Amino acid sequence: MSSEPFPSFNPAIDSFPAAGRDASSTRRLGERARRFEEAMRLMEDGCWHASFLALTELADAGHPQAARIALLFVRRGTSLFGGSFQASARQRESWQRASD
Repeated sequence: MSSEPFPSFNPAIDSFPAAGRDASSTRRLGERARRFEEAMRLMEDGCWHASFLALTELADAGHPQAARIALLFVRRGTSLFGGSFQASARQRESWQRASD
């Protein structure tokens, strides 16, 4: 058995950034991922308010995981994080759709 990676079935796709995405789209996805990781780091460090603010920005932009966690802050903030976290009804509805 060879330790070589499997060859590409379509070498033309390999020449495009992120399998066909344009470079600006790839940068945006990378920036969103970086911002989400930062929000998670803030959460792990117990910086609840800063984490919530970062997550709400991502959730408002349609980021599914951020939306799910932002809803958790709003719904269970007092029992889990010792504080109250607010979002408008419109935000909560939008986040719910993004997280489904």
